[in-house]
Amino acid sequence: MAEFIRAKISDVHIGERARPIDEDHAQAIAASMAERGQISPIMVRRTPAANKGKTPLTLVAGGHRTRAAVINGWAELDAIVVSADAVEAQLIELSENLFRNELSALDRAIFVMKFRELWEERHGSIQRGGDRKSKGQDAPLIFAGGRELAKRVQERFGFGPDTYKRAVRIGTNLHPALRQALRGSGGEDDQSLLLSLSKKGPSEQAGIASALRDERDIKKVMAWLKGDTPKSDPQEAAYAKLVAAWKTANEDTRRRFLTHVGDSQDFSFLEAAE
Repeated sequence: MAEFIRAKISDVHIGERARPIDEDHAQAIAASMAERGQISPIMVRRTPAANKGKTPLTLVAGGHRTRAAVINGWAELDAIVVSADAVEAQLIELSENLFRNELSALDRAIFVMKFRELWEERHGSIQRGGDRKSKGQDAPLIFAGGRELAKRVQERFGFGPDTYKRAVRIGTNLHPALRQALRGSGGEDDQSLLLSLSKKGPSEQAGIASALRDERDIKKVMAWLKGDTPKSDPQEAAYAKLVAAWKTANEDTRRRFLTHVGDSQDFSFLEAAE
């Protein structure tokens, strides 16, 4: 039976989260909580020995709400205490996040694969289905207990089969270094791009991840890798030539030029270019 408590934030060990805290998202939640109060309690489990007893509670779900409370300067939060070990706690965290609509395509793929790994650890190894008629790695994988993984995840989180298959492909084949590098690059929610990247070999993915350290725009990185170069604007080129010619011309040549085009024109840009 769940236990509702008023938890001191200083008593809660946050730990490593499956979903990194988005500071902008936390700020928005903080503003909402400041105006409306805490609507949904966080979820914790009792870990009396954590940090030598300094944090007798460990966060299970509610990382952004907890961060929002800290931003607001709150000392306590409403919390539900659940009975769960470390694996079950991670499953709960993943479940809560997978229900949320704001998940990026990248996070959804990572969470589906992490959920699969943890579920396998808890319920038995994944094996091929007995009929061996289905192709691919999505549908024929079942748990030792007989539950088909794909159906289990789809039913639990409301995924359609296509969404699930794409998430599995991205989560399985995208290199961890590239997953991390993609955050903040504009590619986290581009499912087509993620699928394309997941088809590349490990060395090529590592190269893209390396390039993203210097250039954070994934579209520019992909264009560079394809050998695409941006088309120059001919008018910009003409402007540059005019400015360069003006700088090298003497006073008499400049006067002749101004007379030719008409003294009524505005040539202040040329004076500024000197």
